[in-house]
Amino acid sequence: MKRRDFLKIGSAATGAMIVGGVTPAQGAEKAKLSTDLQVEGHVREPARKIPVVTSCDVLVAGAGPAGFAAAIAAAREGSDVILLEKNGFLGGLWTGGSVLPLNCMEARTANGWKQVVYGVADELAVKLKDMDMSIQPRRSPIVDPEATKHLMRQMVNEAGVRVLYFVQAAALTMSGDRIDSVIIESKSGRCAIKAKYFIDTTGDGDLFFWAGEKFRFVKHHIGAMWRVGNLKEDNAHGSMTPIPGVGLMHTNGEYDQDGLDLFNMSRLNDSLREYMWNKTQELRSKKGCEDAFLLETPPMLGVRVTRVLDSLRNVSMADALGKTTYDDVIGIAGVDIDAELGGVKHKVGDRPEWQIPLRALIPRKTPNLVVAGRCFGYEHDITYDAREIATCLVTGQAAGAAAAMALQGRTSIQNLDAKKVQSILRKQGVRI
Repeated sequence: MKRRDFLKIGSAATGAMIVGGVTPAQGAEKAKLSTDLQVEGHVREPARKIPVVTSCDVLVAGAGPAGFAAAIAAAREGSDVILLEKNGFLGGLWTGGSVLPLNCMEARTANGWKQVVYGVADELAVKLKDMDMSIQPRRSPIVDPEATKHLMRQMVNEAGVRVLYFVQAAALTMSGDRIDSVIIESKSGRCAIKAKYFIDTTGDGDLFFWAGEKFRFVKHHIGAMWRVGNLKEDNAHGSMTPIPGVGLMHTNGEYDQDGLDLFNMSRLNDSLREYMWNKTQELRSKKGCEDAFLLETPPMLGVRVTRVLDSLRNVSMADALGKTTYDDVIGIAGVDIDAELGGVKHKVGDRPEWQIPLRALIPRKTPNLVVAGRCFGYEHDITYDAREIATCLVTGQAAGAAAAMALQGRTSIQNLDAKKVQSILRKQGVRI
């Protein structure tokens, strides 16, 4: 993509260009939406100067599991880190979407199941277990969302991360291929934050989209998980949680859905909340569930995947099944569900742990951007394992270490010495 074709708005003071989803083929006069919506015309936004309200070494956009781990990893290496979050809490879909099972922490070996994910993910898992806020009815721990929010907040504060809540990343300013700042929307108005390095943990790849990186767009099923109170401990209709009498329910929702379409997401929001209410009322007719009640519908819907980065090395199911190893491995992920590749079905118990290379987090041209979470570089066939909570924690911690290492070495993300990044991760307790 040619930078000169991006929309230019009054930023003469910095010489940077403001970009927020503009398609060069359409020219500078017509801004492109993030998704394929019918456009009924255009209005012109007046040029204006946008105030810079603060700056930092590393800016992390999105405080889900990946952003949380990235911010801590970078801060522990001495970086001045700002973490942006659109909600008033940390954890993203893990806590705000009630996606409470900590899937992909384990993988099958010749000697049975074993834990493969460590580092920040393990720190948090151990703390939750010690608080009796995590139970393990099957292979994956199920956590309590409020305890998880509480611990995540404590951990980022202890690491010295500056967290800004209730802000939405809206655009970038760029100097050539390099990101100069993120423009945010908040109740303080439209303003900018400058940084030396940026980590995209938005879940939807907003930063790499605005930076003009290539990506794969995916329509997937969008569902919801919700909590019900006054359930028996032998709940046969969902999973129990660490809070006595509180169960977790789940629906896959509708398939082939666009998670970036504002009209579609509003429709799904109404539909799924109606579904959660009705299913809970139905549950009350079941034996032993007569006193059940709807305890919580999630603040966030279960958007599984939208944009996925075309990275320097996209990971595939074939890599996982073939036990592909990498010189630049930054972490190991476990497995969660059965998979099919080339018409052959592979059971969870038959699949090995799989490695994630540093290159899977690195975009092809933006020199000061790293990507983690459900939008890092992977192929469609490994979507389920790549987007799970534990995997997001793994890629997030690696992205934070990479940004800190690039800052220390004053180099581009693409020119990082993987061995030095691995050294940081080992020091932080990651199994490589």
